[in-house]
Amino acid sequence: MLATATSAPPRAAGVAREPAATGPLVAWAALVAVAVAWGTLAVAGAGVSLRAAPLMGHWRWQGGAGLVAPALVGLAVVAGGPAVAARLAPRRRALAAATGAAAVAWTVTLATAGGWDQVTAPLATRHEYEPFAARVGDIGELVRHYTAGLAGAPVHVQGHPPGPVVLAWLLDRAGLGGAGWLAAVALAGWGVAVAAAVAAAGAVAGDRAAQRAAPALAVLPAAVWAGTSLDALFTGVIAAAVALAALAAARRRVRTAATAGGAFGLAMLMTYGAVPLVAIGAAVIAIVAPAGHRARLLAAAGAALAGVLALAAAAGFWWPAGLSATEGRYWAGVGAVRPALYTTVAGNPAAVALAVGPAAAVGLAAAAARARRRRGRPARADLLPLLALAAVVAADLSQMSRGEVERIWLPFVPWLALAVPGDRRGLLALEVATALALQAVLASPW
Repeated sequence: MLATATSAPPRAAGVAREPAATGPLVAWAALVAVAVAWGTLAVAGAGVSLRAAPLMGHWRWQGGAGLVAPALVGLAVVAGGPAVAARLAPRRRALAAATGAAAVAWTVTLATAGGWDQVTAPLATRHEYEPFAARVGDIGELVRHYTAGLAGAPVHVQGHPPGPVVLAWLLDRAGLGGAGWLAAVALAGWGVAVAAAVAAAGAVAGDRAAQRAAPALAVLPAAVWAGTSLDALFTGVIAAAVALAALAAARRRVRTAATAGGAFGLAMLMTYGAVPLVAIGAAVIAIVAPAGHRARLLAAAGAALAGVLALAAAAGFWWPAGLSATEGRYWAGVGAVRPALYTTVAGNPAAVALAVGPAAAVGLAAAAARARRRRGRPARADLLPLLALAAVVAADLSQMSRGEVERIWLPFVPWLALAVPGDRRGLLALEVATALALQAVLASPW
């Protein structure tokens, strides 16, 4: 019994037990410091709505008794998370569900640190979907003329396909109108996203990879924004699609691949930012599935995705035209005035670094080093986070996100976080501390 209790658990292939932390942590801190200093000196007062550059909002101390609850949740995960994950690892569904539930608890306590009204207030502003949807009479008419009518819509509606508005309209017609129900949907989406990432890690790389990442996924700093933004729902739908793609590849199931494709199609009707994650799902199938099954799985997923977009086209919304119209509105607004050099080189990378936390830098650096040693072929445990990192770089260079990526890039966060060595309590504590610090000093619109 003693030997069993003290022996080291088996490691996922290609995962180093103790990746070096000092260098990546220093690099993470330097990136954030440069982005804050540069943003404060040259961007925050430039009238581009980045007063807390690289983040939206403004710096204001708002710590106090409200932080006690999230601090206790974070402390509980740091103290017991690795052990609980180890016990649940053989039961992947239980591990995924427990991690998702812990993530929701963590997010709720952060979101309510300033009062329960702070959960719903960000979803009820004039920029959001629900107030706009409440004024819509004929939803079919809205969808048919969605692209042509963007100029008169709120800014968040302009930046997305009609999916979020349709969802808010349906909830309203079902008697579940108001920001409170949308907040509940967003929180559920974040829980699903975290659970799906754990499930996908297990499918691609085994129990040890899922066990290792789970505690960190439960206490991500990104929860500061996930609890009060409908992007958390988009994250959940996309993550479910990626997880289904991973399961389809691992189990060679065409029906699961088709379900993944359908979920990706639904996600693309919610956010144009789903496209890079569709590429990640396709890459997972192409790499993980046996050679003789790849074509069938990819074809099934692609056909289902196309079918969803075809149904939307039949209802009057042509996705490519919507994307083109949104690009036009973006470049007619903030896209044209926000500084490209700052957001691309420092602002966006620092914002996503804060969202995933400093421990992700340690894990991603170790994953990249292992891939170099393997001549560019990532280990299974590193596949999803490195694909996500490549997608983030592509999104950054695309110039379609100049700022606000702490919210817009939420769908990337769970996959980047799979690299975090969540079995190291010191790194878990850094994740918790980062989230608490953000909650204490950042007055965010989300």
